[in-house]
Amino acid sequence: MRKRLLLMGFAALLTSAAFAQNNNGKADDMERIAITPVVDAQDAPMASKDMLASKMRQICTLNGLAGESSNPLFSMKATIDVLSKELTATAPPMHALTLSVNLFIVDNETGNVFSQTSVEVKGVGQNETKAYIAAMRNIDPKRGQFKAFVDQGKNKIIEFYNSQCDFVISKANALKAQGRNQEASQVLYSVPKVCKDCYDQCMQIAGTLPAESISAAVSAGNSDGCDESVAINTVEVDNGVFLNFKSCKRYGNRIRFTFSIENQNKKDYEFKIFRSHIRIIDGDGNSLDVADVKLAGEEFSYSSNATVLNDTPVPFEVEFEAVDVVKMFEIVKDERTYRMRLNFECQ
Repeated sequence: MRKRLLLMGFAALLTSAAFAQNNNGKADDMERIAITPVVDAQDAPMASKDMLASKMRQICTLNGLAGESSNPLFSMKATIDVLSKELTATAPPMHALTLSVNLFIVDNETGNVFSQTSVEVKGVGQNETKAYIAAMRNIDPKRGQFKAFVDQGKNKIIEFYNSQCDFVISKANALKAQGRNQEASQVLYSVPKVCKDCYDQCMQIAGTLPAESISAAVSAGNSDGCDESVAINTVEVDNGVFLNFKSCKRYGNRIRFTFSIENQNKKDYEFKIFRSHIRIIDGDGNSLDVADVKLAGEEFSYSSNATVLNDTPVPFEVEFEAVDVVKMFEIVKDERTYRMRLNFECQ
């Protein structure tokens, strides 16, 4: 009997471990979902709206919705309600505000709300603007309610792509037929990889779009700071820090990209990258994840960082399964996706 109980306990432990691993894999995939933070509060001072947008991006990052790009289909919107406003009985008098900050994850086409939450915050300052800013500072992106809020939104977005992929493809094709290739590209590249069937179909269509339209789509900036950059053989991944393409060579069933990271600032720069944030697009529009990575000569399995000194480039090598044509190289850094339009064969 004791032996049977031990075996049952061991089996339960294995089942629990397998379930945890499956959940982790799903969470990693969901990190590819991107939405656009939008603050809709006309009466709030601009500085406080900027701070709220920053808090929203932190909420995204902490909960698997790192805003890789502007998503034309879904947004995280914020509104602000003033619950109370008064002057304190102090010398000098201070402005005191109590605000309700309301967050919504919405379908931009229909206006349907997928998820919503509200948080009450207070702020005190020498003037109303400073009181608003103080209140925004009191928003804690790590609050459990934000995780529940984002998780519900993610699930709804995934359900949408899995059930409404025909709509996404139809919208992209309609934009393409009108010659609006840049907008079509934005729609197609908004599909997260976790929605495999829809993602594969959209990448096939994306492969038929002119390369310049894809470049324009990913380089177009937007007011919330989620803009992306693209270049033929270099991208600026931070102010004065550049990722430079050097070569691509074929080794048997692998292709190896060689880059250098260059810091043109006087201060040292800490470059950090996650393995899951590196991929290429082949000539057919298929996305391939990285096989091996070396940063500053060191291999890593999950993430790595290297200190980049001024005028002392650091080597960065990535390998993929061999393909005939590489259309684009993609790397996610600090919540933004950077793409190099390549269109060549690795020799």
